[in-house]
Amino acid sequence: MSYRELVFTVAAETAEPLGDALLELGALSVTVEDDAAGGYDENPLYGEPGLSPEVQAWDRSAVTALFNPEIDASGSANFIPELLSALKESGFNLAPPQEKTVEEQDWVRLTQSQFAPIQIGKRIWVVPSWHDAPTDPNAICLAVDPGLAFGTGSHPTTHLCLLWLEEHTNLTNQSLLDYGCGSGILAIAAAKLGCNPVVGTDIDPQAMVAARSNAEINNTIIRFVLPTEGAPELAAETKYDIVMANILANPLQVLAPALVNKMRPGGQIVLSGVLARQAEEVIATYSQWLTLSVWKESEGWVCLHGTLTAEKQTAFAAPAQKKSLKFLALTGLLLILLVFGEHLSRNTLLPALAPRVDGSSSVVAVKAFALLQAIDQKLCKALGCFNRSVSDFSAWKITSATLSPESAREGLKSAANQSMLQVEIQNRLAVPVLLPNLEVSLTDAEEAEVKLIQFEPQEWLPNTWQAAHPDFSKLGAPAGEIIQVELPIVLPPNAAGYRVHVLYPQ
Repeated sequence: MSYRELVFTVAAETAEPLGDALLELGALSVTVEDDAAGGYDENPLYGEPGLSPEVQAWDRSAVTALFNPEIDASGSANFIPELLSALKESGFNLAPPQEKTVEEQDWVRLTQSQFAPIQIGKRIWVVPSWHDAPTDPNAICLAVDPGLAFGTGSHPTTHLCLLWLEEHTNLTNQSLLDYGCGSGILAIAAAKLGCNPVVGTDIDPQAMVAARSNAEINNTIIRFVLPTEGAPELAAETKYDIVMANILANPLQVLAPALVNKMRPGGQIVLSGVLARQAEEVIATYSQWLTLSVWKESEGWVCLHGTLTAEKQTAFAAPAQKKSLKFLALTGLLLILLVFGEHLSRNTLLPALAPRVDGSSSVVAVKAFALLQAIDQKLCKALGCFNRSVSDFSAWKITSATLSPESAREGLKSAANQSMLQVEIQNRLAVPVLLPNLEVSLTDAEEAEVKLIQFEPQEWLPNTWQAAHPDFSKLGAPAGEIIQVELPIVLPPNAAGYRVHVLYPQ
C-alpha cells in the first residue's frame, strides 16, 4: 500500500487553519514545518510557558497532508484540482502542492534504526532494547529506549554527566540525587557504577513511570519520587554525597538554594544543561554557597562542578538545624525582652525571628513565636512601643507568574503585542512587611534582556487592595497576605521570555 503526500507552502498565519481544513477534507495526518529548515534562512520558533508565540508556525511554513487512496479519492487524476477547489470555497486560494508517493514501510523498524548504541567514554554504552549489547566484558550497558521522558545519552548535556560519573572512580556507596531525572539514565548509570543509595526526582509524572520502568529493566535499585509526594528522600534533613541536575540554566539558578541544601559537607554538585555563554551567570548564582567551575565542554554546552566545604555548609545550615537554632534564639530573646525591656529592640528582633506562615517553618517555631508576640503585646501595653514595618526581600514569594496575550482573553480588544502579566505574590513572614517594587525583565530567544519594567507598589497593587489597606505605604502587607495582580504590558516584537523579581529601591 502507498500513500499520497501533498505539501503546501503558505504564510505563517495560514498554516494552522489550512491544516484544520485538510483534516476535515479527509487527510490522515497534517504536519507543519519550517519550509526553510536546514537552510541559511531557517527561522527557529521559540516558546516558553506563559509566553508562547502568538502564531504557532513559521514565516514560510510547509503544511504536509497525507492521504490514503484506499479509503478516499486521493488516487484519482482529478483529486488535486478538486481539493484546491474545496479549499478555495473555504477561503484558501493556493497554488498546486508538491506531491510524492510514500510507500508502506515497517515504521517501527525504521524508527528503531535511527537509534544505534551510543558509547560514552571508555566503558559506558547506552543500548536500546532492539540492539545487542557490546561484547566488552568491562562495558557498563544502560538499556534505555527513546521515549516520552528526556534522556537517551545522545544529547551533549546527558553525555557530559555520564562522562563525569565514569571518570570519577570513587563512587562506591556514595549517595546520589538525580534532580530532574527524566528517563532515569543518569541515576541508572550511577547505580551501576556503585552509588548507593540513588534517588531520582522530576516534576513530570510521566518521567517517573519511564524512570521506574528503565530502572527495573536495568536491574537497579533506585527510588524515584515526585517532589509533591513528601518522600523522606527529599526531606530537608536528607543530604547526599552527589547532587546531579541536568536541566537548563534558568531553573538551575532558581533551584540553587534547594540543590545546595541537599548536599552534605564535602559533597559534590554536578550541573549540566548550561550553554557555554551562560556558565558565568550560573557560577555567580552559586558563588554565595560554593565555588563552581567548568568541568568539561561539548558542542557549546558545559558541565559545571563544585564541592561544598564545611565552612560553606555552616553558612548554609540545614533547615532542621535552622529550626532548632531559631527555637533557641526565640527562647533567648524572650529572656532578653523580660530582663532588658522588649520595647528597645523589638523592631529589629521580631522580624529577624519571625517564622514563615507558608508551612515551611516548624510547628514549634510558629507556636514559640506566637507566644513571643503575645508577651510582646502585653509589654508594649505596659511600657509603650513604636511599631515600624520592615523591608525584607526574603519575605516575598512569587507563587505564580504568567504572561499571556491580552487579545486571547475573551471579550477584550487590545493593541498588537499587548499582554497581561498575572502575578500571585505572598508575604511569608509572620509579621507585616513593606511592599517592594515589581521588576519584569523581558528577554529575547538568546536570553538577552530587551526591556526592563519596574512597578512601584502603588502601580502594581490592585485598587481594591489599596482601598482595603489605606496605610499600606507605612504598615506594609499583613503577615501571610497573598496578593493577586494583573498588569498590562506591551511586549517588544522580539520578546521570547520573561522573569519577574521583587526589589526594594536603594
